[in-house]
Amino acid sequence: MPIDVPDAVRSALALLEADGLDKLTVRRLATELGVKAPALYWHFSSKRALLDHLADAIVKPVVKGLPPRDTPWLQWLETAGSALHTALLDHRDGPRIALGADLRVARSLGEFAERTVDVLHQAGFPLADATRAAGVFVHFVLGRAVEDQTRPDETAEIPFPLMSQGLRDRRGSTPADDFRYALGIVLAGLNATRPASRELP
Repeated sequence: MPIDVPDAVRSALALLEADGLDKLTVRRLATELGVKAPALYWHFSSKRALLDHLADAIVKPVVKGLPPRDTPWLQWLETAGSALHTALLDHRDGPRIALGADLRVARSLGEFAERTVDVLHQAGFPLADATRAAGVFVHFVLGRAVEDQTRPDETAEIPFPLMSQGLRDRRGSTPADDFRYALGIVLAGLNATRPASRELP
């Protein structure tokens, strides 16, 4: 039976939501699709290759909804970063899937990074620095999403008095609130390091 890769990816996403990343394998997907594992390995040579296709599927809607290129650059980054963070958290183990993805396969994540480089370059960063800054930005969003999806129960006491009091003072804030606060710090840092030779919005 011919294997339709988009259908296989949709089935893999369903398995992921049901049982999580650790139980998702190419062989298990083959069983779900009713095919022999070697036939599936032709399309997904390893579990990492399968995850790259999943990362592409997860991020694709984000890329389609990115703000226009002429959006003020800090606003663009805030909107894009929040959209990527939300999309990753919308899927069980989504952030872990995106970590270490091969952008030649996870092309949507690569396109997200490419658009980020373009926005930063247009904002005045030399291209070399724009790629570095985009890496900081994208890696922050991915890493923060991993932390947010695995964050412990914040009602539990921890043996560090200042942090414990601070967490009590923050009680009621949502992961989205905390992400926006942290993202604001990253954006402030990028703004502070932007070359001053170009005055852009």
